[in-house]
Amino acid sequence: MTGSGFSERAWEQGYRAAVARAFGTVPYYREMWAETGARQEEPAPTPVTRLETVLARLYPLGAPYERRREEPGWLGEPGELFEALRLTGEYRGERPLFEVRRALLDWRRIGRARYHVVLSADAEVADPEIRAAGLRALHAAREPALLGDPGQIAELPDRPDRARLLLRVPLTDLGTHEHGHVVHDGHLGYLGGRHRGCGQVHVNWRRVHVRQTPEGPLFTLLRRRRPTLVGISVPGTAHLALERCRRHGTPVLAAREAVAS
Repeated sequence: MTGSGFSERAWEQGYRAAVARAFGTVPYYREMWAETGARQEEPAPTPVTRLETVLARLYPLGAPYERRREEPGWLGEPGELFEALRLTGEYRGERPLFEVRRALLDWRRIGRARYHVVLSADAEVADPEIRAAGLRALHAAREPALLGDPGQIAELPDRPDRARLLLRVPLTDLGTHEHGHVVHDGHLGYLGGRHRGCGQVHVNWRRVHVRQTPEGPLFTLLRRRRPTLVGISVPGTAHLALERCRRHGTPVLAAREAVAS
């Protein structure tokens, strides 16, 4: 799925549609026009660290955020993770996936496979049996895939040798890792993955748009409406540049030094 169907023109059209929706229907972005007194072609960059404070204003006017009834706005959906895993070239869709997390998640399947949570060592649990149950399921699974932060994986007790390890790394740590990895941000979700063949960090262009600026990349989630996230900057990513993979012809993120070489 790395390169099939990618069109630069369609990608940019998807971005322009997301910008138009944001300015037309989402209070936070409409306020940008009000503050300047003029129409804008691009929204001002929003640091990812600010999203929590403006969360309620990131929802469309016709479907406001209801904190008491809704899950946290940053959970995303299983499809985002599945597509990021496929970008690594190391995940077979039929493998049951066990993700090490600090909290349980109400997902049942990812693609065609079962999805499970294994609580991390630092997760706060009322009953230790909850963590033990996840570990038992991991050991009982046939050819499981195990995903987590490098530190979480290292601290996991008695990890089965047959588990296929996949790492979850932040945008600020896209260096070479021993295992395949997906790129994740706590608010933006799963953004892409490093492909084992070309070694490049591929953006999941079906869901994520990246706009390059002198200060670094800005991220827009093309399909997510609740909350609407357009033009989001991430601290510590000024060294990243948007490029095109020579092998697959699709967008990748690379350190500027790597691009220059």
